[in-house]
Amino acid sequence: MAKKKVGEIRISKRIVRIGHEVYPLANISRVQTLRVVFKGRLSTFYPLGQLVVVAALAAAASFVAEEVLPEAREFLPTALAVAGVWGGLLALWFLYRLIFRRTPYSLVIETAGTQYTALTGTDLGEIRRIEGLIVAAIEDPPHKEEGHPIYGDVYIGNTFGRDTYNVSGGGRATVNN
Repeated sequence: MAKKKVGEIRISKRIVRIGHEVYPLANISRVQTLRVVFKGRLSTFYPLGQLVVVAALAAAASFVAEEVLPEAREFLPTALAVAGVWGGLLALWFLYRLIFRRTPYSLVIETAGTQYTALTGTDLGEIRRIEGLIVAAIEDPPHKEEGHPIYGDVYIGNTFGRDTYNVSGGGRATVNN
């Protein structure tokens, strides 16, 4: 599923319509905003583990070239150059994830015990505003249908690009790639 930007949500006396999905107001038991946690190879600190492995391999290669196989010394500069380029790319990858990657959030609607990720995006303020609109509609439904435009980086559903945001029973949103 490609990312599809949300234009507006529509709230009427009995339903909330987000994109092509419809949620009955009477069945919504909880609305929450969760920060998405990256796991596995998508986590922020994953490149550091690879960087340690590259440094250990470079140290092992230099030890082997100096102590065990002296005839392999001619290949040592090439091996260290490859390890240096690889380590530099891993360091840049880590810095990108640490500095530039924006934290995604998801709006989760729970109906009859089942949690649905209705929206995902990096604009926390906009997702909180939508959460407030839905909670206010549950408390005091409008007399006629209202349309609320959505601004910012907010998308429909739990799929963004090729990443899928899942919500576990403990209330944690994680990314599966």
